[in-house]
Amino acid sequence: MKNDLILSTETTVVEGSKVIHINDVIDEFVSTKRSVNTKRAYTRDISTLFDAISVTSLNDLGRVPFFELVKQIQDFLERATQYDKETNRPLNPKTVNRKAYSISSFFKFLIHAYGYPKNPLDQYQAHKTERRSTTTSLTRSEVIDVLKYMSQRRKTSQTAFRDYLAICCLSLLALRRNELVGLKWTDIDIGASSANIFQKGGSYKLLPLPKNLLDQLVWYKENYKHVSDYVFAPVRNNATKKLNKPLNTSYIYTLVKKVVARVVDGKKATPHSFRKSFIEMALNNQEDFISIINATGHSTVEMVKYYDTRDTLKNNAVHGMAKLI
Repeated sequence: MKNDLILSTETTVVEGSKVIHINDVIDEFVSTKRSVNTKRAYTRDISTLFDAISVTSLNDLGRVPFFELVKQIQDFLERATQYDKETNRPLNPKTVNRKAYSISSFFKFLIHAYGYPKNPLDQYQAHKTERRSTTTSLTRSEVIDVLKYMSQRRKTSQTAFRDYLAICCLSLLALRRNELVGLKWTDIDIGASSANIFQKGGSYKLLPLPKNLLDQLVWYKENYKHVSDYVFAPVRNNATKKLNKPLNTSYIYTLVKKVVARVVDGKKATPHSFRKSFIEMALNNQEDFISIINATGHSTVEMVKYYDTRDTLKNNAVHGMAKLI
């Protein structure tokens, strides 16, 4: 039984001769995550901790007194924290909080899967951070300029048309990169003018397709040869010749980065910039939170607020109160 491997906080001694390497347990833990980037970040944060405290197996971990483990983890997080010399304010609070969250999640997994007694980060006090996204926003006019630039080139090649549609979907549908490249032709209902999007977390969201976007998708499908089930698939593949697969998300990242920098005078943006800009433009259009959530697939209003980084002086209810005097 897995639970036999780690005993209570009182004994902290592992029974039995079986050695389970900590890296194998980390791999087991991260396999429960969907995102490749999430898996990479968790692995890095957790592995760095155990390297720092010289734990290579569950047997080693079981021998560390719990109070000592708590102190070692706190010291590890403290060493990772950078401080302003004048104010002693943390300069990288989000990074440290992310590490703490990764480690805490791993110990929750150990409790569930291996019978580890307690989470050493249960009492950890995370650094206070401003709960607002740092993703670059695009203004309405900048989004229009990018779309216009891509539209002017769209019929020069199948690749150009595909990339134009990719930017359109990021802008109009607020899609994440994984949602974009995962879109299949069978997900699009032309009669209902809708698309069924497989989103983060493994659920689906049904989105309306504006007529002008749907018309462009239909034209693309009817005028170019498609051998893939995916809307956004490679047009050619010199390496493997395999075309029936989605584009790599890194291609979308590079596409957005290059196009926005070219059109908007060197501005640095990512695919997520379009998603954040969608939220801010929707708020400017006085869309209600439920309508925005229905589009983005967020589970809470707080996440919409997180992406709202508009000017708090300009967008402020105080202005409407001026009429009282």
